[in-house]
Amino acid sequence: MKRFWIVLLSLGLIVAFGTTVFAADAKFNGEFKMQGWYNKNASLIDQDSTVGSSYRGSSAFYTQRLRMGIDIEVAKGLKLGTRFDALERKWMAARKAVLPNNGIATTDNEQENIGFEIAYVQFFLPFGIITAGNVPASQFGTPFNDYVAYDNPIIAYTFMKGPWVISASLKKSQDGVAYPGTAIGGGTDFDSDSYTMQVQNRWKTGNAGAQLTYVRSRTSSTAYTTDIPFSVLFVRQKLGKLFIEDEALIILGFQKYLDMVNPAATDVKNGLSISNYFNINVDLSPAKIGFMFVYSPGDDPTTLDKREGGYHQTLGNDKTFNPALILFNNDYVTWMGGGPAGNAVGLTTHFDNVWFYQIYGDFNITPKLNLGTSFTYAYADEKPSAAYIDKDYGYELDVTMKYKIFANLEYMIGAAYLWTGDYFKGTNSNVKLFNNYLITHKLTLTF
Repeated sequence: MKRFWIVLLSLGLIVAFGTTVFAADAKFNGEFKMQGWYNKNASLIDQDSTVGSSYRGSSAFYTQRLRMGIDIEVAKGLKLGTRFDALERKWMAARKAVLPNNGIATTDNEQENIGFEIAYVQFFLPFGIITAGNVPASQFGTPFNDYVAYDNPIIAYTFMKGPWVISASLKKSQDGVAYPGTAIGGGTDFDSDSYTMQVQNRWKTGNAGAQLTYVRSRTSSTAYTTDIPFSVLFVRQKLGKLFIEDEALIILGFQKYLDMVNPAATDVKNGLSISNYFNINVDLSPAKIGFMFVYSPGDDPTTLDKREGGYHQTLGNDKTFNPALILFNNDYVTWMGGGPAGNAVGLTTHFDNVWFYQIYGDFNITPKLNLGTSFTYAYADEKPSAAYIDKDYGYELDVTMKYKIFANLEYMIGAAYLWTGDYFKGTNSNVKLFNNYLITHKLTLTF
């Protein structure tokens, strides 16, 4: 009985003190995604291979995620934004060990049953917009190089005037921990922070923009410091039935070792590193055909004092850029993995160390039914070491069919076949590779 009155009193207090909040205008948005997977050979190893045989085999499972956003307009020009993910998991995957601190058991690739990832305040002022908190992802330019798009704590100022959008932001990427008793002393300021300025201009048939970012990382302050200034330039233009977009990532980064920790270490510098994305397509309604190209330099293993590539993974870039169903696909890598685990040569989501070519097309059979296909070839820019067997990632053929059951409910069936390249042998010529194929279907509800 005592517990009953405590609960009743708590509900009464929530109602009493939350009356003004309940009167606010709340808007809900979200996505429910359920996907089935069948993958024949995620290991990329032939079943008759005597090397890495324990990693071969097929996989079949379902995954799902509910993403719910709630925007609360507290007053005109003042908004509180929130978002949570729920049941992001493989269906009935084995439970992991119970965590001793809070007693919560987690499921494969599921951090929490309900995890709040977004909470921010946004308010409009006569001279611009202020946004502060964990903000949702947003795209700058093309789908490529979505560095600032990540869900991270950000304080941002945005000014809009006519076709111009100008913004400045501070992003917290990582907060380090203290290392007491180390050679340079203890402390807690082993952080990674980013400072960004963006400018965009829009016109009737396209838009263009530039971004300048300075990444200051001290997460390894006991050994070295890292500074990465970089810029992003993009342009998108429609010329009649022709659409063209291009985006470049230009990096000047360096890593300085602390002499008092490791006097013999060589500082790592980079004169210039440029990756580029190019996409062109023509609208032949009801069909569309196009060509895509990505170049991202690899790191030359023979120049220990220079870093020429690998920045996409360092910066956490292009996880939402998925032009193929297997190669460089974030969903595939997250749920399936892939690559000969015994050689630590696996598939990756980041566009590092790659020359990527793709022709693609789709056809609207009806207003609700779409058939798409693409053919991709990719190879490495640099071998990670001289001992690597080959640079070839392989060829991939994708076919998808999408049907709009309702305006906001879509069903997709996809198939992909990867002719595996010898890059995935790593340094072991005795590895016998085999091709890989994927069959997947996905139901997506947006609201």
